[in-house]
Amino acid sequence: MRRSLILQILLLALCAIGAWSWLAKPWEGWRARPEPTLHIKRFDRILDEYVSLGSNTALARMNMEYPTQTKLLIENVLAIGHIDEPDIEKRLRTFYLDSTVQVLLEEVHRQYSDLSDVEAALHTAFAAEKKRNPSLRMPTFYAQISCLRQSIIVADTLIGISLDKYLGADFPLYDDYYSAEQRQQMTRDSIASDALRYYLHTQQR
Repeated sequence: MRRSLILQILLLALCAIGAWSWLAKPWEGWRARPEPTLHIKRFDRILDEYVSLGSNTALARMNMEYPTQTKLLIENVLAIGHIDEPDIEKRLRTFYLDSTVQVLLEEVHRQYSDLSDVEAALHTAFAAEKKRNPSLRMPTFYAQISCLRQSIIVADTLIGISLDKYLGADFPLYDDYYSAEQRQQMTRDSIASDALRYYLHTQQR
């Protein structure tokens, strides 16, 4: 009788330990789960699809999924006209089919097929700033090709990153337009700091 009682107590203890382990695992998994990282929307790729193929599907996506980005690009960055003008899409495509712009597009394809390291750097920079300033509104990011017009464009909480302005200090085409000092800042590693600096400047207005 006594042996049976001891066995029952041991079984209950083992069951309790097993139940605690099962309950603890989800909690531990939740605690270990990393913070979600930000994502850079590839507006540049959809634009390139429209330019290179004349794709109406890509044009529709630009107008429906990226209306603000498209308007900013046409009216503010490139300054080639107004978004509502009847031939503006044709003018946009002609602009990007320029031989010099095509060199930029090709190099962006080569260097920026993957943006995960840039996204991680942006996450680190903006998370640190958010910790210092909890009221900071976190922005949404997208990539574009500005044809060397602007590095970073900010509209409220939207940040556009012109990848063609970050092709490296030794990119040959830059020699015709920028000083050696300027070229030193036109690198992949400068994107996060530039984006944060420009964004904070607009938020202080």
